[in-house]
Amino acid sequence: MATQTTRERSSIDDIIDLYKKDVDRTLIREALKLTPEQRVLKMMSFAKLALAMREAVRRAKGKGP
Repeated sequence: MATQTTRERSSIDDIIDLYKKDVDRTLIREALKLTPEQRVLKMMSFAKLALAMREAVRRAKGKGP
């Protein structure tokens, strides 16, 4: 199998490099330290927060109780 140093770069490599510059890999590393259960709990907590914020906006606009 050819390595990056022994083969020519393709345009795909350039595209991947463009995307990688905008990705915070430290967040990915931190998430991978969590167990699957911890990740699900974190996602559920975020979903509850998002729903609460949506409800707050709806109430602030006068569309609810």
